[in-house]
Order: sequence, then structure tokens, then C-alpha cells
Amino acid sequence: MNNLFAYLVELNISLMILFVAYKLFFEKDKNFTVRRIYLLGVLILPLILPLLPSSFRMPVGQLTPISINLEEVTIFGAGTASGNTATLSFTSVLLILYLIILVLGIIKVLLQLSRITHAILHSERFEAEGITLLASKSLHASSFFSYIFIDPETVKDNSFCHILEHENIHKREWHSVDRILVEIFVMINWFNPVAWMFRRSVIENLEYLADSAVLRKGTDPNKYQLSILNQYIGSASLSNQFSSQIKNRINMLNKNYKFGSRWKLALLLPLTAIAFLLVSCTDKETPMEGIQATEEIAAETPGMEVFNVVEEMPEFNGGEPTEFRKYIAQNLIYPQEAIDEGVTGKIFIKFIVTKEGKVEIPDQETLAKVEGKPLGEVVVVAYRKLAEDAEEPDEKYVQLLKEEVRRVVSTSPDWTPGKQRGKAVNVIFTFPVSFALQ
Repeated sequence: MNNLFAYLVELNISLMILFVAYKLFFEKDKNFTVRRIYLLGVLILPLILPLLPSSFRMPVGQLTPISINLEEVTIFGAGTASGNTATLSFTSVLLILYLIILVLGIIKVLLQLSRITHAILHSERFEAEGITLLASKSLHASSFFSYIFIDPETVKDNSFCHILEHENIHKREWHSVDRILVEIFVMINWFNPVAWMFRRSVIENLEYLADSAVLRKGTDPNKYQLSILNQYIGSASLSNQFSSQIKNRINMLNKNYKFGSRWKLALLLPLTAIAFLLVSCTDKETPMEGIQATEEIAAETPGMEVFNVVEEMPEFNGGEPTEFRKYIAQNLIYPQEAIDEGVTGKIFIKFIVTKEGKVEIPDQETLAKVEGKPLGEVVVVAYRKLAEDAEEPDEKYVQLLKEEVRRVVSTSPDWTPGKQRGKAVNVIFTFPVSFALQ
């Protein structure tokens, strides 16, 4: 999950940087082919990012709290665990929400594709000006890859030749590829308004490309603008059609923008490099207090590099670290002496999942070196009252609670170790356990 969030953050920061560059350098450029290549270059970012070496990737530590605190589990005096063990973490809720909307987006696109596929299979075919067309009143004037849909009633219109040439350009230049890619791009980044603005830019630019190609054939601009206005607005969003961009298309035809140079394409590589530079960072460059560089930790704690957060977090029983709560709830026993005395409280324990997947509870000296604090300021196992006005219990009962938590954590089954830059590493966790009486 951490890798997914890191990926999405990298992707969307890069997208915003590249979109700003597009607005600055390309929006008033009438070289629509150059604009198309630039936009396509940005659309393949989701494919490029996973292929980058880990040294160029953003450490997941930039996205998560400085210290990883597992969600607490509450043990009641009767010996049963509270419903907390089934509580979803905030990141889990975010992931579920993201995936639900992603699935809805996929379903929407599949429905659009099925509609177009149905039209391809069942529409009547006819020829006009030597081009095979599909008769479709629902899709109106539109194209999808090698298929052109036309309302048969428009064949007799004076503007039909303009419509046909426009859609034939979409077909010849494979503009449907751009449409498919941008729909996938928006599905991945549905939460980012810039992605939707980017989608609109891609669609508009394809229409500008086809319009300019028609005019270069000697078509009268005024007649062509009238033919655009006379078209019925279609509704198949995946096909290239006349839609809400009509006003922008006409405005573009009447503007005296310069035909820009191809040198602007050279901006794509350095801009992409700058975007990756801004979203990438090594551990040494992490400014957040509490996260230490690998070399610093290794120097202070000989033989043990310990990370607070890593790119691939350790997993317990094949799941998220919070699965560890279930193990604790099933194995931890509320000490009977503490129950008899009415002792409650919350125990905080720090433990390390080693690069071998073993669970180790550090001693105070090791923890001080890992956290970079004086020896007297660190506590491996801490106690806190559940209520501010509660009486302070006898230390021996507090010690019973601490020892029980130590016992269960120290006997934990092996974890899948965490990884940083593809290498197994040691990761430290803080885990709270509440003892409460029913």
C-alpha cells in the first residue's frame, strides 16, 4: 500500500509540473502535432515511473508519519479483545475508496466501449466518397480507430464533405489511441483535478489537429466553421466527435497564434527530469526530524541499521503490519492479579522487525542510539493511564502488564522483512495495547 501511495504522489506531482509547462509553452502554439507528441509523452508517465531505478524514487517515508504506530488493541478484563482488531486503518480506508472509484471508472469505460462495439457489429455499412462508413444516429459524426460513424441523413448536407474529411483525419492518424490512453490516465489519477484538465487538453488538441488539416486542403474557413456549428453534439465520449469543444475549436480557427517550432519538444526530457528530481529524495536529504539517514544510524548503532519507514514495509502473516493486532488479541492474557486490583492502562512497546524477519525488543541503550536521544529520554516499554483522573496503580501491577506485552510481542512469529531499495532492512515499530475492565 505504501508503494501505491508513493507511486501516485510521484505521478501527480510530475503531472502538475508538466501541465504547467504545457500551459506556458504550448497553449498558444498552432503546431498541434508537436502538442500531441508532448501530451502523449506525459500520458506514458504511469508506465515510466515503475521502471525507474529505486535510487530515483521517492522514499515512502516522505508520505507517512515519522514513527510508525500500529493501531492499538484493547484487552478486556474478561480476556476478550475489543472490536478494535477489525477496525480499518485510515490508509486502508483511503485505499478502498481509491479502488472503488477506480473500478467505477473502469466499468464506465467498458460500457462506452461495449456501446461502440455494438455499433460496429450491428450498424449498416455504406460508402461515400470511396470511404466505408457505418450508419449510426446515436454516435453521429465520430470515429473510433478504423471505423467512422455517420448519421445517414447528413450525407445530403452541404457540410458532409467537411465532416467526412475531419473524421477521416482522426481515423488515419489513430487519434483513438490518444483517447484510450488519456481515459486510462484519468482513471488512475481521478482524484487530481489537473488530470481532468489534462484530459480536456488532449481531446481539444485532437480536434484542433483535424480542423487544421481540413483547412490546409483549401477548405473555406467560414464554411467550415458553419459546418461545425451545424453538427449535432454526440455522446460517445471515447469516440472522436463534436462535443463541448465546439466553441474552443471555432476560437482556435480564428486566432492568429504562431506556428511554433519543434524545438519545444526538447523541453519534455528536461522537464520530466526536473519533475522526477523534485519528487525524489535520498534518505540523507530528509529534513524531517526523527528520520535519520542510513549512514547516521549505522554509525551510531554498529551492526544494526534501523529504519523508521521504508519503501516496502514489513508484513505480518502476508498482510499489512496491522494484522499483528489480531495475533496480539488472540494471545495476550490480562494478568489476573491486575484484574483483581482493578488496574487498567495503556502499554506502549517498541520493537524491531529485523532484516531476517525476526521480532526483537531493543534494550534502552540500543533504542537511544536508534532515536538519537539521550539514554534517559527513551523508554522501551511505557505505561499511561486510560483516564486523566484515574489513580496511579501500584508499580508491580503496571510491571505485570508490561511483562505480558513483552512476552507476546517477543514470541511473535516471523514477519516478511521490510525492504529499502530492494534490500531487506531492520524496521522499528511502536505498538499500543490497552488493558480495560468491563
